[in-house]
Amino acid sequence: MELVREGRSASIQEAADRALVSVATAYRYFPSADDLWWEASVSLIDYQPAVAEAFERVEAAGSNPQARLEALIRSIGFEMLDDQAPFRRIAKIALEQWLNQVDVPQAEKVPIRQGRRNDQIRKVIEPLKDVLTKKDIERIAHALGLVIGTESMIALVDGVGLDVPASKKALLDASRWLLAGALAELSD
Repeated sequence: MELVREGRSASIQEAADRALVSVATAYRYFPSADDLWWEASVSLIDYQPAVAEAFERVEAAGSNPQARLEALIRSIGFEMLDDQAPFRRIAKIALEQWLNQVDVPQAEKVPIRQGRRNDQIRKVIEPLKDVLTKKDIERIAHALGLVIGTESMIALVDGVGLDVPASKKALLDASRWLLAGALAELSD
């Protein structure tokens, strides 16, 4: 874990030595140093309390999808902006894992992400299930993937060059406008 906090990767040998296990045991659990690095990076962030709190806020927002989305953004999105380093490390490792699988046949690729974003989006748009078709709900969910997650933080801070307060405002604006636009178009 110290290696992850320091922002550098380890070989399986080095990790096994630090964990006081044999290299064979380390390889049993982690087929490559990338797999080990990914697991260590993800385990540094304890998502469960943050996600549970975010889901409570989403539920407390009632049945209005806009209010639910804002509650999620203010919880998870703002947390990412306030503490960027661990989320950037995870993004780095996810990109490296993707690049390592470029030439791997689709059927053999290992999933890079765990789908937390999809669970969060489903929670936000849950009230729409009785109003819209399944296809339209899926379209909204796909679009919301742009404003929920690490990539939106990176785009606003690095790509656009905003500081954290301005990034928070832009993230809220983008999420509101995206959902409002989708709902307006689908109501026609």
